[in-house]
Amino acid sequence: MSKISASNSFDVGLGLEGTHVLVTGGCGLIGKIVVQAFLAAGCHVTVVDLPGTAEAVLDLEDKDHLHFFPGDITKNIDAAFTSAESKFGTVHFCVALASLDLSVLHQSDSICDMDPAVWQRVFDVNINGTFLTCQRWLQGIRRAVSTPDPQHTSPQPRFRNVGCVIIGSESGTFGVRTQPAYGAGKSAVQHGLLLALSKDAPRIYPSARVNAVAPGAVNTERMKAEAVQYGEQWRYEECEATVALGRAVEPEEVARVVCWLASERWAGGVCGVVVPVDGGKTGPVVWGREELVERRKG
Repeated sequence: MSKISASNSFDVGLGLEGTHVLVTGGCGLIGKIVVQAFLAAGCHVTVVDLPGTAEAVLDLEDKDHLHFFPGDITKNIDAAFTSAESKFGTVHFCVALASLDLSVLHQSDSICDMDPAVWQRVFDVNINGTFLTCQRWLQGIRRAVSTPDPQHTSPQPRFRNVGCVIIGSESGTFGVRTQPAYGAGKSAVQHGLLLALSKDAPRIYPSARVNAVAPGAVNTERMKAEAVQYGEQWRYEECEATVALGRAVEPEEVARVVCWLASERWAGGVCGVVVPVDGGKTGPVVWGREELVERRKG
């Protein structure tokens, strides 16, 4: 039996160097940090986001490592992957992050007042767009492994870090009273789609893994602005009252978990799970004290 010593070799690197990662929504407040993390890990990164979003957040001069495709995940996802494949080859790892964010969606006091058109729009983007993204990623893996390498008679060399992360939300776990479409959509992709895809992907490629990350309140510039807009009580209820760590999580904390899940070296045995990055949140605040007082009066 070998003894443990300081000279024993245990590689703690992520092992992501050379991995081609495609990130949808990579110009967003969380997405851009995810992209930075993968670039720092030595990956080739393709970013898919709406036209006009890249110039302010991406170094478009870094053509050796970064590729941007302007597109809508509900309309252009096949073209986005085709462009990515022509630039850096097969997309090994996909981060399905793009969605209509809760902060930009109209919220109503009751589902009674919700516009059905908003419900449909959220589902088109957050569910169907995520499905199309994951489907095209797996189709690309299947095509790559079934197409012989033109330089050899054997199939393509073994890929590393084959997988997908679906970015969900605490809303997919706890729901959102004022925007039920968002909660329902995130629940659909981080549970139903995740569990189906996590069983399917290894049939296409044996080591392929699919997981989800469900962030809680994230300390982005937008959240800071909302805290000013809605007040201290809102901030307290959103990211402290029911949160074990008593704070919002940082975008970098979300990005590090995504990179960890991408690493076959570190998370090669993790598949089909939702990783909550929410500081230990146990649920939303359902009733404010003043609301209960008024309710009891009625």
